[in-house]
Amino acid sequence: MARWGKGPRPADQRSTTQRGYGHTHRALREQWAPKVARGDVACWRCGRAIAPGQAWDLGHSDHDRSVYMGPEHRHRTPWCPGNRAAAAIKGNRARAKRDVQRNSGW
Repeated sequence: MARWGKGPRPADQRSTTQRGYGHTHRALREQWAPKVARGDVACWRCGRAIAPGQAWDLGHSDHDRSVYMGPEHRHRTPWCPGNRAAAAIKGNRARAKRDVQRNSGW
C-alpha cells in the first residue's frame, strides 16, 4: 500500500498500539467482555446497562487517556452521549476554542 508522503501516518493507518489500544487495553477489554455479554455491566457515562449484544467500548477518562473508566455505550442512545459522540463533541469544542483564540485579533 502506498504512503502519502513523509511524516506521521493518517490516524486510520496507525497501529492499535500507536492509537493507545495496546496490550493493556486489549487485556482489560477481554476481562470485561463476559460480564458485558451477560448484560451485567452499566455504562460508566450514563449508569444504564449495556444490553447483551450491544456495541460497547472500554472507556477512558475524557481528560487522561491512560485512565480507564470501564465499559461504555459505543454509540449515542437517547440517554447516553456514547463514547464516539462524546469524543466528537469534545473535539469540536476544542477546535472552536482554538479558532476563536486564533481569530481574536481580527
